[in-house]
Amino acid sequence: MDTAVQCRLSAHGEGEHFGLLTDNGAYGTALWLRWHGAGEAELVVLPDCPVAAPGPDGDGCCLFVDHAQQHTWEDTPEEVPCTS
Repeated sequence: MDTAVQCRLSAHGEGEHFGLLTDNGAYGTALWLRWHGAGEAELVVLPDCPVAAPGPDGDGCCLFVDHAQQHTWEDTPEEVPCTS
């Protein structure tokens, strides 16, 4: 897998990886690359994760519905923001 696209999920070594290509698709969806290990990537359109951080001004999660790991607003500050 080309390192130009990085997995957006929290740090993990195995399993599926997902790299965001664009969120300019149909409302509530985004175009993602999905791959496993060094295998070939495939394009997938996934619905946005609807979960937001607690509180009235909570940030929304920048991943997709039913993603593994934690929500993006639970990540450490060193993580890549969803508007990269």
